[in-house]
Amino acid sequence: MTATSPSTTSGPAGAFASLRIGVHLLIALAIAVVSPLTALAWPFAIGVGMLLGSSQASRLRDEPSSLGDDVATGVLAAIGVLAMLFFGALIGGIIAILVVVLASFSERAAALASPVDRGVARIVLFLVPAVAWLVVLPLLGFNVDIRLGG
Repeated sequence: MTATSPSTTSGPAGAFASLRIGVHLLIALAIAVVSPLTALAWPFAIGVGMLLGSSQASRLRDEPSSLGDDVATGVLAAIGVLAMLFFGALIGGIIAILVVVLASFSERAAALASPVDRGVARIVLFLVPAVAWLVVLPLLGFNVDIRLGG
C-alpha cells in the first residue's frame, strides 16, 4: 500500500490551491496607501472589487452562473459605484477605482483557494486599510475629522 500525496487525491482537499497570503498583504498595503486619497470611498470600492472579482473567479472555477446572478452583480456594482462617488466626494470616488482594481485582483489571485482561504484574504483586505485609517494615520499626525450634520 502506497501513500498518495494530497495533490493527487480526487477529493475536495486536493482540489484547492494554497493561499498566497503575501500577495494579499501586499495588495492590502497598496489599498492602505491609496485609501486616504479616497475619503470614505475605499470600503465601498473594496466591496465592488470583491463583487466583480468573485464573479470572474467563479468563471475561472467553471462554476455556472444564472441570469439572476449576473443581474444582481450588475445592480450591486452600480450601487457600490454610486456610493463610492458619494462618500468620496466625487474625486475620491474616481480615485477609488484603483482600489476596485486591486480588490478584484486579490479575488482572482485567491480564485483557486479553498472557501476558508478566500475568506481570510477578504478579511486581510479590509483589516489592513482599516488599521491604517484608525491607527497609523493619527500616529503620523493626520487629523481625521468626520462630522455628520450641522
